[in-house]
Amino acid sequence: MMPVQSQLSIVSDRGWPVSFQGVDAARVTIPHGTGELLQSLETDRIVDKKGFLVPTQAELVEKQQRYLAIYDQARAVFEHEIGTPLFLLYGTLLGYQRENDFIEGDDDFDVGYVCYENDANSVREKTKRLVVRLVLNGFNISFNRSGRLFRLRRKEDPPGVHLDVRPVWFEGGHVWAHKHAHLPLTVEDFVPVKEGELRGMRVKVPGKAEKFLEAYYGSDWRVPDPDYVNVGKGIPKFVRRNLNKVCIRPSEYFEMVEQIEAQRSMYPNAGKL
Repeated sequence: MMPVQSQLSIVSDRGWPVSFQGVDAARVTIPHGTGELLQSLETDRIVDKKGFLVPTQAELVEKQQRYLAIYDQARAVFEHEIGTPLFLLYGTLLGYQRENDFIEGDDDFDVGYVCYENDANSVREKTKRLVVRLVLNGFNISFNRSGRLFRLRRKEDPPGVHLDVRPVWFEGGHVWAHKHAHLPLTVEDFVPVKEGELRGMRVKVPGKAEKFLEAYYGSDWRVPDPDYVNVGKGIPKFVRRNLNKVCIRPSEYFEMVEQIEAQRSMYPNAGKL
């Protein structure tokens, strides 16, 4: 949404320029820019912490309904093709348990599944095989700049509308999962799962969902906290290191692409990685 050519500067609330290495502004080139951003900001739209325009209420509801449609399709594939339930996690689970709806303003959709490997490297290898299967089953899969697998969407969905999918595994007496989860729980706290409804859509949730929410968010998870931000402060280095082991390397990405392309002729509806 940026213009093709623009000058970008940062100014404090007192009007002082914030410089970097003696430079007060940068010339920015976005070859595929549309310039829509400036028009949107003139109508009092604002940019959120992720770099997207904060959606209107109507846009947010439409986006949430898309999330549910993606989840419904992915849940069926996980159950019938993969053989494991796909359950709500993190903020999506919090909204479901606390309000029987999305948290107000929630613009993402978190899900997870149990991986029965017992170390991070094995979890990464199994996740890679799972991702290849999901792409061949018609989904588009992507990952963030750290290589964390994975984001899942249908081919007809825009890139910003996807499920954040995370393997959950048991290692060293704790349950592990991105983002930053190293919790004194067991696999039995997640499976067998329970079934419920979110806006009329069938969903799966961890068997002991409240136990997970308390372990992750604290004992006051039932009280809404508008200022809550999960930035990962205070996460021990050994937790970060072990979670990073699940992230794929560039060479592994290219290997997965080769595997997908080698089978694409047998899966005409395959998606992309």
